Amino acid sequence: MARKVEIFRITLVFYLSCFVARALVQPRPPSDTIKQNNHRRAFLNKLALGGPAIGVACVAAGPWPAKADLASAAANGVPMLGRFEKLTGANSFIGSWKYEGTKGPPTGELVFLKNGEVELRSLNDPSIILGVGAVPWKYVSPKGQDTMVKLSFTIDADGEDDVLIFQGELDSAGGPDRIIEGSIETGRAEVGARGGGPRKRVGSFAAKAT
Repeated sequence: MARKVEIFRITLVFYLSCFVARALVQPRPPSDTIKQNNHRRAFLNKLALGGPAIGVACVAAGPWPAKADLASAAANGVPMLGRFEKLTGANSFIGSWKYEGTKGPPTGELVFLKNGEVELRSLNDPSIILGVGAVPWKYVSPKGQDTMVKLSFTIDADGEDDVLIFQGELDSAGGPDRIIEGSIETGRAEVGARGGGPRKRVGSFAAKAT
């Protein structure tokens, strides 16, 4: 329907333009000069009066821009693909995050790879690796109506005596503004090559999706 209205609107504008051009430039005999001016004045008056009505009708009938959000997309039957796709499980955190922490490297680009690897890169130079995961990341998907994903990972960073253990949560329904927040701990020899004894909280961290 919207396509037909658009075609009609373009066709109407085209014919009106042609008619105006022909009426204004078509030569007339000298004896018809007064009649010609009267015809032009009458036509322009009609156009001035009818133009707003035509414009209002076209605006009312024209297609409105669609809302680019998950709720309106689902309500209008838009396929849940691309940016409309609902994030679940690992899809909610795989990718790059702007990281800040109170223990270990203070800032960086935190990257979760599909193969389970974790990298903490320099914000100024992504080719510089500040730390890597000692073991693959793990997560627990939400159940029922809950949308919070629990995530755990490690970073073996330069200058740290122990492997840093991160326990965080993020809202999988948070969209592009998703944030991972949680604690930084040390301990548990089983998580990496260094460190042992009971788990101890040594700091906190936050990471925003980029």
